[in-house]
Amino acid sequence: MVPFGRCVLLWRLKRGLSQAALAQKAGVPRPNLSDIERGEREVSLRTLRALAYALDIRPGILADGMGPEEGEDAAVLTREGMEGIAQSIAAGRPPKPGHRLLSERAGLLARNRLRAATGKSGKPRVGRRAERAWLSLRAGRSSIEVHALLDRIAERQRAGNKR
Repeated sequence: MVPFGRCVLLWRLKRGLSQAALAQKAGVPRPNLSDIERGEREVSLRTLRALAYALDIRPGILADGMGPEEGEDAAVLTREGMEGIAQSIAAGRPPKPGHRLLSERAGLLARNRLRAATGKSGKPRVGRRAERAWLSLRAGRSSIEVHALLDRIAERQRAGNKR
């Protein structure tokens, strides 16, 4: 179960909507939507329904904290799958079918992690894209699973650089 505000954020990202677009569609002021997504504002039943309608989902999905399903990406990630994703990211190859979204998000996080570790980015900071990638990965996966995948990617990248 995902906290309500994070659930709204994940569905908004899944639908490719900006905060302004969702706020307009749902008839909610944009600053209020921002507060909702950060968990700093409670919502009325009327607002819950308006957000769900604007996101084209049932209100119960938001109320129950169910994040968007991502097809095969939401399936259990096996050790073999994790190794395949890590290898494709490290080698710069396209991922196997069904792992595209997971690979994109993990690759973005791995690149940020590498830049921070090598000092190439100056001050290490997490950008919005990386933050959203992390939120999206964590919505369907455990923290242990995400960190294990990122560690495998780093290992493959180091092995590739030694060649």
